[in-house]
Amino acid sequence: MKKAYYLLIFLWFSILNGIGQNSILCAVQNEYVKIENPADIPTVSYNEDGTVTLTHQDQNITDIFANYTIYDFYQAFPSSTGELFDYYTLVHGNKALIVELHTYSHPEVFVLEEYIPTPISSTVIDLLDGKTYNLIKHCFESMESGAYCPEDEINVPDDFILQVAFNYDADNDIMYAETVGLSSCGNYFNVGFKGGFDDGITPVENTLQLWESQEGISTVSDYDEPCHYIEDALYSVLDIGCQEANHGNIKVNIDSEAERFVLERGNMIFAYNFFTFEDANLSVEEHLLELMRPFHLKGNPYLQISNAQNDGLTVEIYTLSGQKILNPTKFENNTIAISHFDTG
Repeated sequence: MKKAYYLLIFLWFSILNGIGQNSILCAVQNEYVKIENPADIPTVSYNEDGTVTLTHQDQNITDIFANYTIYDFYQAFPSSTGELFDYYTLVHGNKALIVELHTYSHPEVFVLEEYIPTPISSTVIDLLDGKTYNLIKHCFESMESGAYCPEDEINVPDDFILQVAFNYDADNDIMYAETVGLSSCGNYFNVGFKGGFDDGITPVENTLQLWESQEGISTVSDYDEPCHYIEDALYSVLDIGCQEANHGNIKVNIDSEAERFVLERGNMIFAYNFFTFEDANLSVEEHLLELMRPFHLKGNPYLQISNAQNDGLTVEIYTLSGQKILNPTKFENNTIAISHFDTG
């Protein structure tokens, strides 16, 4: 019970710190490490490239640190008293570091959260590997879990762009996700996921957990910008947000026929956040179809199509009863005459 109590304190402390920040992407990972013996606190050396080197009295632990990129190490609650005073924050980019430390060091040295990945499901690999997806819808704080929340789900703004490319590393069983260029809020991330953590209670099929990450590009955004809250919530779901507001595995709800998937994850108020992604090629086609509209100007004998790009566009014309009256004809510079067709 005490462990859960302190966990809630840590999470609440993180949320309070995040409220005053305008940076919504904090892609590197923060790990709480409990160190009771002052002799086990590693020495920190700051490097010119923004990373740190940690040296421990146990050379094997020093060697483990040396195998990974570490961005910072500091006392988590320096003004506290009691047990909280023993906690430190390890800022890193790979949970394999935590696995090694947990496996090697005795609990008397470091107390760390244990991470155990499961294999990424073949269904998730087949859907994501080598493809690019656009974020198209979101739903915040739904009280119902499932593939989506239809009553509250809304489209992202028309000018919102967040595109993610996925690539699977079969040798290490890691699914990498990288933004294509900058997001609408000016952020960029490149992270890797392994299969979800098996707690023996919740299903792990089609689940993920953050495993690798790098600093990326974190741009300060304005709370008034439409992109701010969308990206803020998404990054929290992916575990790369500045506010640690979500918990548990990241569930991937799959709609293969529609070339879509929905990320779902629980949050701190016992609700769920959802983000719908659609195949980028499909999204482009649908977007263009939404923009293009046929219309007819009085006195003009030719068909007009708004926002037509003249890129291989062909036109077929049917009557209301379904009879084809114009075979596929290339549409170039409004050259399809329609004045001789009867109404309907």
